[in-house]
Amino acid sequence: MTHDRKLAHYVKRELRKYQAVLAEVKHKTDTAYSVSTQLTGIGSVGTDSSLTDGSDEQTGTFLRGMFIACGNVYIQKAGYHLEIMPDSEEKCAVLHRLITEHGMTINISRRGRTAFLYSKNSENISDILTYMGAMRCAMEIMNIKIIKEVRSNINRSVNCETANIDRTARASAKQLDDIAFIFEKLGRDKLPEELCEIAELRLANPDMSLRDLGKLVQPEISRSGVNHRFERLTKLAAELREKQ
Repeated sequence: MTHDRKLAHYVKRELRKYQAVLAEVKHKTDTAYSVSTQLTGIGSVGTDSSLTDGSDEQTGTFLRGMFIACGNVYIQKAGYHLEIMPDSEEKCAVLHRLITEHGMTINISRRGRTAFLYSKNSENISDILTYMGAMRCAMEIMNIKIIKEVRSNINRSVNCETANIDRTARASAKQLDDIAFIFEKLGRDKLPEELCEIAELRLANPDMSLRDLGKLVQPEISRSGVNHRFERLTKLAAELREKQ
């Protein structure tokens, strides 16, 4: 199941020889798409050693048949989910051994009385699909994961930058207010030279960061040096307000 209509049609085309059917599942906020096959009876295929203990190619072919018969991959906004549900707990255990012995990871769980295999890890799902020979589907899942991660990183970076801008704007507004109050009540001439200089620079550059303001001071000072001077101005403004 997926929320991507194009991907659902792509999977349907890949499984056309298995009579795949595309279904729409409408929710309140969006629409999901499910692809399933019309095959029956394969979930009860035998799992004797001649099928499961062969070469990687034979094992991959067997696993592919089991997946087509009783497996699904769901690609949703919340994440990824691969599931294989054979018709008995014994076959579920055999498939679990088969997959793990070939270097892949999958979990066993229960839904009521029914045992099934599942994975929610995109890398593990891609490994299993690749082993079954579904390389293009595996690559599609990895591409979706990469796109999601890029979008997430961009959103995180934008949110962080926005938060920094908000903090700088609030701090600057407080500094401008303190400076205006000090100049009104005390005057420029009564301020120490270094405090008057940083106050004048802030008035001329209300949106500038502390680091950039420090580069304008003569001689140049560090960000912490600029911050220390503003702390002195804030303390002086508070003292003047108390005397009112």
